[in-house]
Amino acid sequence: MDIPPPPPAVPAQQQVHHYYHPQKSGGVAALLEVLPGLFLQTFGIGHIYAGNVGTGLIIMFGYWALTAVNVLLCFVFIGFITWPLCWIAAMILSSLTAANACKSR
Repeated sequence: MDIPPPPPAVPAQQQVHHYYHPQKSGGVAALLEVLPGLFLQTFGIGHIYAGNVGTGLIIMFGYWALTAVNVLLCFVFIGFITWPLCWIAAMILSSLTAANACKSR
């Protein structure tokens, strides 16, 4: 009884996936930081848009914690000075870093 020879080996096909990631706009990222910061008092959305989800969430929850501390400081009246200063700093720094995050991707 002869055993038939095995079929010829076929090389495995290699699948290559190319994902297109469109370039993100630094201006849109900055606007997504500034507009919610003006109306909803939150920051970090521009970083999430830029692809830095972890950084965006850290900025968002960090700003909320900082706001809670400033609300408590309002009871000793220093919060009326520190809260606007923190808001202005967050407005400027978060929008600049979100716009720069789009350039680096």
